Amino acid sequence: MQSNFIMGSDKKYNFSELVDVIEFEELLKSFYEATGIPNALVGADGKIISQVGWIDACALFHRANKESSLQCQESNIFLIKNVSNGKISHSLCKNGLIDYATPIVIEGDVLATLFLGQVLNEAPNIEFFKKQAKKFNYDEDEYLEAINLVPIISKEKIESAMDCVVKMAQMLAKTGLSKIREITLEHNLNQSNQQKIQLNDILDFSPVAISWSDVDGNIEYVNHKFTELFGYTLEDIPNIETWYKKAYSDLKYQKDEMKSLYEVSKLSDEKNKPIPISQREVSIVCKDGSERQVLVSISWLGEKCLANFNDITAHWKSELRNRAHDSMLEMVAKDASLSDILNTIVTNIELEDSTSLCSVLLLDKEGKHLLVGASPSLPDFYNKAIDGTQIGLGVGSCGSAAFLGQRVIAEDIVNHDYWQPYKGLAQKAGLAACWSEPIISSTGKVLGTFAIYHKKTASPNSSDIERITFAANLAAIAIENRNARNELEHRAYSDYLTGLANRRYFIEQAELELSRHNRYESKLSLIMLDIDFFKKINDTYGHNVGDLVLQKIAEVSRSILRDIDIIGRIGGEEFAILLPETSLEDSIKVAERLRVEISNTSVVLENGEVNFTSSFGVVAASKSNIDELLIKADKSLYKAKENGRNRVCTFSE
Repeated sequence: MQSNFIMGSDKKYNFSELVDVIEFEELLKSFYEATGIPNALVGADGKIISQVGWIDACALFHRANKESSLQCQESNIFLIKNVSNGKISHSLCKNGLIDYATPIVIEGDVLATLFLGQVLNEAPNIEFFKKQAKKFNYDEDEYLEAINLVPIISKEKIESAMDCVVKMAQMLAKTGLSKIREITLEHNLNQSNQQKIQLNDILDFSPVAISWSDVDGNIEYVNHKFTELFGYTLEDIPNIETWYKKAYSDLKYQKDEMKSLYEVSKLSDEKNKPIPISQREVSIVCKDGSERQVLVSISWLGEKCLANFNDITAHWKSELRNRAHDSMLEMVAKDASLSDILNTIVTNIELEDSTSLCSVLLLDKEGKHLLVGASPSLPDFYNKAIDGTQIGLGVGSCGSAAFLGQRVIAEDIVNHDYWQPYKGLAQKAGLAACWSEPIISSTGKVLGTFAIYHKKTASPNSSDIERITFAANLAAIAIENRNARNELEHRAYSDYLTGLANRRYFIEQAELELSRHNRYESKLSLIMLDIDFFKKINDTYGHNVGDLVLQKIAEVSRSILRDIDIIGRIGGEEFAILLPETSLEDSIKVAERLRVEISNTSVVLENGEVNFTSSFGVVAASKSNIDELLIKADKSLYKAKENGRNRVCTFSE
């Protein structure tokens, strides 16, 4: 096999340069959990990239014995020698198990080799393995028990599974190669403005949106990703002027962009050399009316203009939410009026999607009527009409959401049962869809509703659900502050979803506890836990169920931990627990108790229930800081994940 992958030049690449090996390792772990087939991925340089699912027969017996280990090595050498492009090789190990191997090849070059093995194609020959036990002095009963656990999988099934994994690896590698070629190509274009390169064949496969235009402003090319991202085809935007008119809603910005583009093109032509790449962050209106936040990179090469568009909408929205959260807390701290705070929240949420109109309605003291709290974008006549509405089932989206205490989605107001008495009012206001989220206090009391309206019929996606949930949570904090400012301080230092300490507050408390530990040399331990396959739970059941799982973890943890223990949610599905006056041995017992309790609980749904497990990493504190302690706990947690999940592992150097 070749030692490196060569991309038609002197530059050499390996598998890890083309594929995210951490994500691919997760894929192989999922493959093992789904099929029970142990697997390994070895780079072209002979180094192990990933290895999952060693069975006991090999780990505890064959590899543990010097003589039988040599037999394993001989079998592996034979298997590797017989690996060839496009074929699946297999060999019967002298120790009685079967291994398979095939190369991952791109454009005739080997990037890595995939191994599946430590399996049987049929029921084990017990007499053979009894002889093995006697020959190598194994404990016969334990060895035969391990052999009986070896997966029995047909040759056809393994070869089919191997073919599937190899194709996925090749697909990912090709995508990575396409990205490298795109970057290389752009670099080469900047070296010479006289080069004439046909980009279509390459750029069409780029994961980045790209356009190409001439000095007169005629758009000559847009790639597939460009159309996928914005919806426009080359027929929709034949020239730069048309593009700016459609993509940018601000007329002044359109004119400024056109002027700037013309001046830069003249400069490029006069100096006859490339102009440095310029970058800017802009909001682009898509063909369907939605908006995307994009980082645009523009480079002039003589009379040609190359533009790259990187979608940063998700990151931009995250920043907006962080600013909205911080702004709300600052206004609360400065004792701003509730009306001003709610209007600020509404304005910030509307910034994420210019097609949305948001409002906050508040329940009166009796909890029976809705009053307008903040609704700057809705017509005055509409706000006056709904102000004071009595809640109940069938009273629009907001009246029903407040009555039920749960989200109500009206994708089409005119045809929704709850809106029949009010559809005329909605049509007059130009409203076609309304999604309403109840604003719920920390004690479970409904305080009001947060609504997102649209002028066209619309169904919320997962991002929309996150946005309306986030907005309702922010509003809940602001509303509760009217009655309980100490409560506010608690929320500022706690995770809004679980009620546990947030990362910042956990770190502060942990540093105080560590300083006591370092000074008085008292016992102190740290547990880190992570929900197994949490992304799969969210993808399968939705983020609402994922939130319920996080809340259930918090509930179970509170029921088991002591008052002096400090627990915080420090990541998406990651929790940390500091145990003062607790040895490593005792903290392992606590972690094991938590593990069992979590695995025995579930989230109950209308049509069934969701079960879940967690993995734990445990470390005893030494004279170190909290960052070092968290790193060690994270390493032990990763070891628990590597060894099959739903288990407790401790840190070792």
